This record gives sequence, C-alpha cells and structure tokens, in this order.
Amino acid sequence: MEFLAILIAWGAVQLWGSGGAVQRDEWLQRYSGWLKSLPSPALRITLLVLPPALLVALAVEALRDWVFGLPALLMSLAILLYSLGRGDFQIQLRLYLNSWQRGDLAGAYRHGQHFSEELCDSGADNALELHHSVRQAVFYQGFERWFAVVFWFVLLGAGGALAYRILFLAARHRATGCQQEDRNLAAQALFYIEWLPVRLLGFAFALIGHFDDSFAAWRRHSFAGVAGANDEGLGSAEYLDAVGSKAVSVRLPEGQVDGDCFTRTAADQLSAVQQLLSRSLLCWVAVLAVLEIF
Repeated sequence: MEFLAILIAWGAVQLWGSGGAVQRDEWLQRYSGWLKSLPSPALRITLLVLPPALLVALAVEALRDWVFGLPALLMSLAILLYSLGRGDFQIQLRLYLNSWQRGDLAGAYRHGQHFSEELCDSGADNALELHHSVRQAVFYQGFERWFAVVFWFVLLGAGGALAYRILFLAARHRATGCQQEDRNLAAQALFYIEWLPVRLLGFAFALIGHFDDSFAAWRRHSFAGVAGANDEGLGSAEYLDAVGSKAVSVRLPEGQVDGDCFTRTAADQLSAVQQLLSRSLLCWVAVLAVLEIF
C-alpha cells in the first residue's frame, strides 16, 4: 500500500508541482497557538508533533481492513501529499536561473530567497556567494520536500511522514507561530531525524554521480560525529552540498566570480544538481520497488 501511495503522490507532484490543495497549514498555526501557554519548549514541541502523528497512524491502521484497504490508502495518500515540500520547486528554480542568466543578480537573489530563509537573513555579498547559497538550498530543499518524507513514510507510515513535516515546519517556517526557543529545539531534533536519510541520499549521489570524488566526500563527512552537528559543523544542507557538489560533473572555474563563463557554468551546475536529484529519486523508487517485491 505504501509503495502505491508513493507512486500516486509522485504522479500528482509531476502534475501539480506540489502537494496541491491538501497542503494547508492553518490548523498547525492554530494548534501551535494553543500550546504557547505550556511552560517547557520540549513539552510544546512534543505535543505539537506526536499527537497528530499518532492520531493519523491509528486512523490508517483502523481503516486498513475496510473495503480492501482503499480508505487506508486514500488517507495515507492525502497525508503523504500534505507532508511533501511546499511550493513548486521546478518553477522557482526556473525563475532563479532565468534571472541569473540575464545577469539580474537582484532578481536572482529575490528568487533564491524562496529556497532558503537563511539567505533571506544573511544575504549574499557577491555572485559566487549567492550561487553557493542557492546550490546548497536547492540540494536541501530537494531532500526535505521528497526524500526525507518518503523515508519516514516507508519506515513508520503516514504518521512518520506527518511528524517529519510538522517538525520541519516548526523549525524552519516562522509562519507556524512557534516561539524562537521552540524553533531552536525543533531544529536540533530535525538534525537527528534527518541524519540517516541524508546519508542514504548522499550514498545515492555517489552511486549515480561522479563516484570517486563523491564517495570520498561521503565517507569523510558521513560519520564525523552526531552531536548536534558533526565535527566539521556540517548540518543536513551543508552535508548534501559537500557530497552532491562532488557528484555532479560541472565544476566552477577556479577563482572566477563573475563574467559570462562563470554565469554559464554556475547555471549549468544548478541544472546538473536538479538532474542529480531526479536520478536519485528514480534510484530510491527502484530500491523501494525491489523491497516491495521481496
């Protein structure tokens, strides 16, 4: 049932560009507001994530024996679509690349902010820094909007996928209304929740990309420590960029931060990142299909 739900969700995302109308977060904002009076950030985050996830898991299990499992499938599909990433990834990347290739760095920066709140906060001093920030954000957004959700959906069902998305929204989106200390705690929890799927995706990068360089980076960064960030300070986004940038064949010209050659090569590199994410998705689907058969 889970594999069928994943295939249908993948087809829906190709059609709509996102999870569509089911991705409405007003309920989460209201629920977060109800929890604000609780005394502890740990208690607030726990109650924000666990009750909805457990309720969904129990409901899917209760429906599993009805009408050949069709109600359970439909509910799992709806929760999976809700749990996928927000916005149309392909359109936002296209808008960014259009501005970048025209030499409109202000427009590219504006479109790049859709990929990363960190870019909104810190800014970028030059074209090279902007490109690195957006490349890292594209790797991470490609991961969080699909790969992490599917990993927890396969492992724990619809409740696991929903728990991941709620925790991600609490950590990364101010619109949820979570207090800053709650956001910080959610971000720490998110690091551990993402630790394993991030490394599995990094391994997929090595398998389908430039193997020697990317596998060396995967081996160097994957097990450097898990105490909130590894020994080199790599969170999920930094890790994916460190491994993924070695997997793509397009490399930036050394020491060059402007000019037509740099602009063209940086655009080609982002297109290569997009293709790497797409091939990794097919790799994961193939692995899930094999697991489904056996």
